[in-house]
Amino acid sequence: MKEKIDILIVEDDQDLSQMLASYLINSNYTVNIINDPLDVMSSLKSYNYKIILLDLTLPKMDGLVLCELIRKQYTIPIIIMSAREHVSDKVLGLEKGADDYLPKPFDTRELIARIQVQLRRVSTTIDASESFEDHEFKCNKTTMKIHFKEEPLDLTVAEFGVLKLFLMNRGIVFSREQILDNVEGMNWSSGDRSIDVIISRLRTKLGDNPKEPTYFESVRGIGYRMMQSE
Repeated sequence: MKEKIDILIVEDDQDLSQMLASYLINSNYTVNIINDPLDVMSSLKSYNYKIILLDLTLPKMDGLVLCELIRKQYTIPIIIMSAREHVSDKVLGLEKGADDYLPKPFDTRELIARIQVQLRRVSTTIDASESFEDHEFKCNKTTMKIHFKEEPLDLTVAEFGVLKLFLMNRGIVFSREQILDNVEGMNWSSGDRSIDVIISRLRTKLGDNPKEPTYFESVRGIGYRMMQSE
């Protein structure tokens, strides 16, 4: 049985990681620190983490590469902590599967708030009363999985929230701001752009051609609509 540890910190700055760990422990979280990114994947097999705090500038492996590797196998929420503040890095982080991006330096109180948002979002998603099933999609609220044509989709927490929102509201147009408001915990500073990236990734996973859409239709000047099932 996997041991339960709340938070994994992947950070090569040992002083910073120890400082963060002390603060999180004082906030009643259990913490594990990994300074070498090559040790992360084996650790994920041994421990049941609730959330990952991931630095981008790491030795031996870039944090974005590691983020992508984690996301291919796990749905654990990932918060990127990085001194890279350019919007392209934030968008790349989202594209690789991260759920939030916290620029360094940051206030530890903000970090706690971001962690609580992600944990609450997972809990809310799992406990939500809504479920959905039609001839193509089946949403399992307990496992936080969506099956498409009987095959499970590999979704991040944010992707799950967005797809579930549209499945429950087919035919309704949502602006990007409304999507941000209705999918709890989406607080990326890149804002509207993050929604476009998520929709693009969902289209890819559903095999949906944006020029001749079957599922996600772009509504010019407003946002997106999920087309009615035939």
